[in-house]
Amino acid sequence: MIGVGVIQKRSIKLQLDLDMNWYSKGYCIIDNFLPVDTATNILNTFKTEDNWFRVDQKRLHYKSGGAFEMQSDVFPSSTEEYSQTSWRAKELEQSTIWKEIVTINFLNTIELYFNRKVVNDNTYIIKCRQKDYSRMHTDDLRGDVNRVDIGLLYYVCDQWKWDWGGLLLMGKSISDESMEAILPKHNRLIIINNQKRCPHCITPVTDYARSDRYTVASFMGCDKPI
Repeated sequence: MIGVGVIQKRSIKLQLDLDMNWYSKGYCIIDNFLPVDTATNILNTFKTEDNWFRVDQKRLHYKSGGAFEMQSDVFPSSTEEYSQTSWRAKELEQSTIWKEIVTINFLNTIELYFNRKVVNDNTYIIKCRQKDYSRMHTDDLRGDVNRVDIGLLYYVCDQWKWDWGGLLLMGKSISDESMEAILPKHNRLIIINNQKRCPHCITPVTDYARSDRYTVASFMGCDKPI
């Protein structure tokens, strides 16, 4: 099972201090987030997990006037339907050891840097295979988290190729047409400032991708806005 990693307090704070994109752009990228052994153990645990639940989701996220409405013609319109396909390891998500891993390696780090208490979080283990994708959306609301202050995406993948698909496309705002393509690189963390409503999507994984794409996705509501 997964070994509990240590919080890299000095390095994580240094990288976030240097990368102020979280405040200005709405997200920042931190590579080599966890110790190598911890990241490898997490990946191996996901690869050997047998109990995956199929997700084929469709929702009217783009309803006019709703929290997911976009303000640019290059984004989905309010008449369109949000959809995404993936797999979730629901039983593993609910296990005591996994919740401890999440608290020590992710929640505690967020609380330390932002000086906020995470009072609600939804943390998922997600696998994307061939043809899986997610349409453009923002994470204003998510499950039991009434206000999502911080979004977290952590990748553990075998060596990933640009043309395998499964790319995270990130935008700065619902009215800015520019997007950045981010590779789901092993041991890479993306921290998203959800109060800036950064639109993002996942491009379909190609048929010739040689690995599955694993992500830890967490949506955090804090005791007060950041």
